Amino acid sequence: MNPNFPNESQYQELLSPYDIIDLPSEGKFYHNKLSKVKIEYLNALDETILTSPNIAKNGKFLDILVKRKVKDLNGLDPLDLLLGDRLAIIVYLRVTGFGPIYNVPVQLDGSDKVVMGEVDLTTIKPKKLNINPDDKGEFEFKLPMSGKMIKFRFLTGRDEQDIDARNEVLSERNSDGVSEAARLRLESMIMEIDGIRDKMKISNMLNKIPLKDSLEFKKYYSIIEPGLNMNVEVRIPGGESITSFLTFGSNFFWIE
Repeated sequence: MNPNFPNESQYQELLSPYDIIDLPSEGKFYHNKLSKVKIEYLNALDETILTSPNIAKNGKFLDILVKRKVKDLNGLDPLDLLLGDRLAIIVYLRVTGFGPIYNVPVQLDGSDKVVMGEVDLTTIKPKKLNINPDDKGEFEFKLPMSGKMIKFRFLTGRDEQDIDARNEVLSERNSDGVSEAARLRLESMIMEIDGIRDKMKISNMLNKIPLKDSLEFKKYYSIIEPGLNMNVEVRIPGGESITSFLTFGSNFFWIE
């Protein structure tokens, strides 16, 4: 064998360049404590996913991308990654595949005028976990109005997939077609209320809690959830910068 010619393993590495990134969760919620992942760069084959109207329409392309590009999870299913970790992976793929600049619409303060601004995705900072979960991977929070003590967990890609599927079924059954995703998400997050862990009872109790309790819980959840800090500087025409909360549209991977 020619010593200057790469063997099969080395050849595959040449074909699939990759990098290793830190997960915001630091692996604290995974059975294998995986804190770093190997991510292959987007390539020409991935373009078929990004430009497929059927895949884009059903919202599955992010799941497919994570499954295709994240390697060496040591027995962890990509769907079981926390949403914050998946977000960090998706942003990394976007930056390395299409560059760091992302165009977003922003509404100017005190005006109805909407302009297009630019966000440098490389400036988004990771948001690490600053409190430790219990031995079940759960956290406590006291609902301010009802005074009930809840225990909750962070959602994964699998949870999100299940919520979407259940919401689609329920929306079809509802005569008004109202989405129940918010309620289903609460039910998936909350594992215990005042010592009660029966999911049916929890569902009934959640239907009766005050709106302020729900809003305050969601606010606390978003503060402590590991992931990315989506409060970003958006550069608008004229050179000014404003702070805005970044959300991703369907054009995040140039899907139109």
